[in-house]
Amino acid sequence: MNDLKKQFIEFTLEHQILRFGNFSLNSGRESPYFFNTGLCNTGKLLASLADFYSSFLVKNSIDYDFIFGPAYKGITLATSISNSLYNSHSTNKPFCFNRKEAKTHGEAGIFVGSAPKGRALIVDDVISSGKSIIESIDLLSVNGAKPSSIVVAFDRMELGIDKRASIEISEKYKIQVYSIITLDDIIDFLKNNKMMSTELKLMTEYMELYKR
Repeated sequence: MNDLKKQFIEFTLEHQILRFGNFSLNSGRESPYFFNTGLCNTGKLLASLADFYSSFLVKNSIDYDFIFGPAYKGITLATSISNSLYNSHSTNKPFCFNRKEAKTHGEAGIFVGSAPKGRALIVDDVISSGKSIIESIDLLSVNGAKPSSIVVAFDRMELGIDKRASIEISEKYKIQVYSIITLDDIIDFLKNNKMMSTELKLMTEYMELYKR
């Protein structure tokens, strides 16, 4: 496990972005853990989260023309990542996000920010079934942009339709899907932490049911 992954997992645990317990997911599954970047709700936490994303983008030499964040969590992600890229890496990238409903007056349309042109980097917090990511790909594609890469904080490594959602999306749309950490990374981290043996057991059992 590289330093960026380890530091990111420690960050998510410290601020309970990654937490353990019993959680009901949108999919109807009962999960022993939950990951929520929406808890980065102060300037300091949001800046730290964005720095992890921007460092990952630079480290992996990901090429794109603009950053797109799907409403709602993607809004703060896209804006803060763009700011972090400029402040920390002297990289100036435009960003935009969508409205849930198109505006018909003033700044009309469904997009806010830069016009969606060229290669789009889609940023989101988590990929589970892949449904929200696919919606973003379709939205950008019908509006003249080319989705070229996807970066999420966390890949739950769960089933899409027939295989792992991140692999399914990558193969179907010919788009590279990246994640700062995966479920395997968290498991590796827990294996090296004797104080979290209970959490490791519950997550291992969950993986046996749903990991792909």
